[in-house]
Order: sequence, then structure tokens, then C-alpha cells
Amino acid sequence: MEHIMKLNEKAFERIKSGKKKREYRINDEKRKQVRVGDIIVFQKLPELKETIKVEVTNIHRYENFEEAITKHFKEDFREKHSSIDEAIKAFYKKGYYSEKELKESNVVVFEIKKQRNLHYNATACYLKKDDKVLMIKFNKKWGQVYAPPGGKFEECESPLECITREFYEETGLNLVNPRLQGISFWHDSVDGIIFVYTAEDFTGDLKLTSEEGTLEWIKFDDLSQINQFDQNKYFTPYLFKPEVFEAKFILDEKCKVKEYKIRNM
Repeated sequence: MEHIMKLNEKAFERIKSGKKKREYRINDEKRKQVRVGDIIVFQKLPELKETIKVEVTNIHRYENFEEAITKHFKEDFREKHSSIDEAIKAFYKKGYYSEKELKESNVVVFEIKKQRNLHYNATACYLKKDDKVLMIKFNKKWGQVYAPPGGKFEECESPLECITREFYEETGLNLVNPRLQGISFWHDSVDGIIFVYTAEDFTGDLKLTSEEGTLEWIKFDDLSQINQFDQNKYFTPYLFKPEVFEAKFILDEKCKVKEYKIRNM
């Protein structure tokens, strides 16, 4: 079962970094519904746009905050507060609870473990020949968008093994000495990493069509003009350069870039 709770920015970032292992709450009716093994979705104040999921691994209940903080003072509070009384005052001074609530309310302490995010990892390769790049124009899957050949990992594959296999399956060509050009992380409802390769040599005969769509040689200078995935447009200028790039993209529900940063390594 999932439970939604709001959390201030500092506490949210401490959970995100793995430093915060317990969450202290008044044991009201909402908190009484939480069980070991449940998921808590914390929403970051004030906008509530960023969330993080944790699993409840244990639950402790106490008569009041003083008892709860005394029990866990060494692990959770001693670094920031010189005394138990000071730690208690910090709760109501910051407006989390009133002084009366801290003294009179029962308290629940959730031991939490941050959930590991599933990564949808894939590879792609831009193969260039005579200033043209081989691209797939998807027929149906992505609405006739262009993308370089590539795909998802199979079991026990390295990035190089993955792109070598995927490129051959989609084009009929064997890449010769593909070079890792960049690493592109993206986030929308899930997380993913694309290992972006470039190559300028190959063997084999090009297929006329791919299962995904049609294969076309596009002038490299025209890549910015065709309908690509939005994030691909941002790293296109970094292709076929001596440096390796690293990028992070935050996408909306339509895979459009909301935020990004990119750098050469």
C-alpha cells in the first residue's frame, strides 16, 4: 500500500542522499494505517512536484517526542543538536508541530529504505558516411520520429555488445570500432540512460527496411531540421567530437525537454 506525505526540502534531500533513515510523525489516524512493507511517497515542499519513494522497514511507537528522540538521539540528532531538549525544540520552532503536540501526542517512527529506481538503459549509434548519418524513421511506434539505430540491453550485455547487436539487427551492418560519444540520462515517469555511440566505418549490406521503420541517410547538417526525439536535438552538436559528453534531461509526459544540462568530459 502507498501513502503520500509532505516533507520539507532539507529532510527530502537527506532521504534522497541516503542519510535520513527514520521519519518522525505524530501517530494520528493517517499514520496508523502504515504497515511494514508499505511504500511512502514523500512530496517535496513547497511545490510538491518532486517525489521520492521509500519502503517502511520497521515501525516504532512512543508516548511522546521526548521518548522517541531519547531513543534515537545518538543516531539521528547528536550531529546537529547538543541535547535532547534542543532537538525537541527544533521541531516546533520550524513549525512542524506545536509545542503542545510534541509533549502530549503519541509518536510513530518509521524506519525507511529508499527504493532503487528502475533504469531503462539503452544504446544508440550515429553512423556517418560521406557526411550523412544513418537514421531510422519510425512508422508507427513514435509517430514518424527519426532516431539512430539502437535498443535495450539483453541479459549480461555490456553497452558495446548491446549496440553492436542492436545495430546489426536493425540495419544489417556491422559497426567497426564504434566510439562511446556520450551518456544521456533522462527522467519522466521513470529513469533511463542512453549510451550514445558514433562510428564512421562498417561492413555488410544495408537492409532496405527495418522492423521499426525505414532506414534513411540524412545529411549531418540537416539533423537539426528533422523530427527527432527532443533530447536528441540537444546533444546532436556534441556528436563526432573528440570529447565525450554527459547529459541530464528532465522530460514532460510528451517526452519534451523541461530542463537539461550537458557538459563535455
